[in-house]
Amino acid sequence: MFVKAIEDCVKFTKPLLSGQLIYKDKRIINGISTLMVLNKDGDILTTAHVAEFFRMADEVNDAFWSILNEFKDKSPKEIKKIEAKYGIKESDIVAIHNVIIDVAANPGKLNVIIHPTLDMALIKLENKQEIFVDEFPIFRKSNVKVGEMICKIGFAFPEYDTFYYDEDACLIKTHNKIMNFPLFPLEGMVTRNMIDQTGDISIFEMSTPLFPGQAGGPVFDTKGHICGMLLGTKRIASNYGEQMNFHYDLGMAFHVQSITDFLDKHQISYNKASK
Repeated sequence: MFVKAIEDCVKFTKPLLSGQLIYKDKRIINGISTLMVLNKDGDILTTAHVAEFFRMADEVNDAFWSILNEFKDKSPKEIKKIEAKYGIKESDIVAIHNVIIDVAANPGKLNVIIHPTLDMALIKLENKQEIFVDEFPIFRKSNVKVGEMICKIGFAFPEYDTFYYDEDACLIKTHNKIMNFPLFPLEGMVTRNMIDQTGDISIFEMSTPLFPGQAGGPVFDTKGHICGMLLGTKRIASNYGEQMNFHYDLGMAFHVQSITDFLDKHQISYNKASK
């Protein structure tokens, strides 16, 4: 049902890789998130909580890079004093490195635009050179209806080996040993509309959940036309006591109208379906 649509949507759905360095053992935790490339300028749509990784990277790296350098050639006793001075804990994240995969050559400075009320963001590549993506999403004119069958894709299960920690430079760097990014499709039915914090129906619910990392990915119909953007998963739990103890996970996504209103406000070019 969705074979051709998935093939089309894969072309503009790209991964964001995030490496986070844990202070205690200098272990790097790999993360993956999902982005949609909108046009030939390389403008990107994702959730605000995914775009937040860029702000976090700036803040963490600015705060800890000089401290990590201060540890060099210090005795264990001196290191303990420095840890106490700055309040560093073993579990602290002390470096973050983000890489946008297969979107542009030398994307350069990023301009992140956050929606004022919704978990939605635009990422503009200010200094990009060549854009690698040449096919882009086509947005529906109308929102999906309850009972409509949809498909969604996004990246999950980070199975790559891309980052390493350079002790001398006190930075996370890339070596790209294993570049494996599983793009996982899930079908489902639109089950309910949901009201956001402003009282508008900007979100819809789906009968199947998301996997971690898929937020920011597209929701589309059998034609491959975009009808939403993945937001997250919510869990419904039983209220009937021990005899009916269960939970069920449901996916959530933004309606296409909420997305295109956001794009129009910031004069972002995008493709529209003819019907």
